[in-house]
Amino acid sequence: MQKTFGHVLTAHKGLGPGFDFLRIALAFSIVLAHSFLLTGNDAFFRSSPLWFAEYALVPMFFALSGFLIAGSAQRLSLKNFLLNRGLRIVPALAVDIVVCALIIGPLVTTVALRDYVLGADFYKYFLNIIGWIHYSLPGVFEENPTHRVNGALWTVPWEIFCYIIMSALMITSTIKSWQKLAVLTGGFILSGLIVQFFGHLLPYRVNLVLSTLFVSRGAQLVFAFLLGILAYQLRDFIPHKKSLFLASMAVSVLAMLFLSSPSIESVPNRLLVIPALVYITVFVGLTPVPLPSVFHKGDYSYGVYLYHDPFLQILISLAPGLFLIPKTGALALYAIGICAAMGIAVFSWHMIEKPILGMRKKFSFVAKARGVDENADIKILPVEKPVKA
Repeated sequence: MQKTFGHVLTAHKGLGPGFDFLRIALAFSIVLAHSFLLTGNDAFFRSSPLWFAEYALVPMFFALSGFLIAGSAQRLSLKNFLLNRGLRIVPALAVDIVVCALIIGPLVTTVALRDYVLGADFYKYFLNIIGWIHYSLPGVFEENPTHRVNGALWTVPWEIFCYIIMSALMITSTIKSWQKLAVLTGGFILSGLIVQFFGHLLPYRVNLVLSTLFVSRGAQLVFAFLLGILAYQLRDFIPHKKSLFLASMAVSVLAMLFLSSPSIESVPNRLLVIPALVYITVFVGLTPVPLPSVFHKGDYSYGVYLYHDPFLQILISLAPGLFLIPKTGALALYAIGICAAMGIAVFSWHMIEKPILGMRKKFSFVAKARGVDENADIKILPVEKPVKA
């Protein structure tokens, strides 16, 4: 009998043995990419094979999210699902925003403290907590190559959008039907193709909105998220084969070599490349990968992703002579910055995220009744039989 994703999950009691590795590996890789982009190495980064990191890493995170939360979306009520997502995302995000605005900003700003506090950008920055993204604080990092306080926040609205989509899938029971989700996913990518090729025939504002929803880099994340959900629904049918993994890797390598940075917002290549990335994501997540014991003590990937940009920016402002050396400066920044990001992520997990996540059991009847640890997104028990429409 052919081994499938579902067989692997069942063998590991619903836990993907490689998902912990995958999450931290993706987070660390994103920090490396940002180390180049924040130090003025954009041209080098985007003209080399490294450009593919911008194409692949965040979509893989969204595919991972779709696969992992699809199980909980099928067993939890909408209220408990949204509560779990909110407790996982918002507290650390709020702390990041407050620390940047009230501590980091005043320490590094080049304007007077009074002007800083009275600046419109100061107040707008707190809107990041609700997903309305603003990147600037008055006088902060103005001498750095990139002035954004935390460019990584661009994914937050799309993450919220994906949770809205998941809520709609739960309300309509589409989450229980792979056929309906396949139609929805196909309709989404088809809409992207139509808008990309014929959107110019529409009024400018209409084309802008539709392009944002179906063509943009953010739309690429939504497509990956939907495919992640579909992969979970079809887990009992998708083969877990090394040959398919190698074929998916080959597709990714070819994309890396023959596409270029502007293709991030090109819909046609997504038809092949994003499914390949999703297969790689799930395959690695279901493969046992050795991981240092420190990473088994908490889920630090979210903290690393969320906090790393401001601290890389601080390092650049403190030692521009070191970190702005072409190419090698970015590697030096990564070596130091990843340690800082990891340290902050560990603190955030144990002092902020984990205690707040502990509140889930107080609110979730399902968690109480089943004794399920809702703190771990990778726990997708019970492993259901193939889902039928």
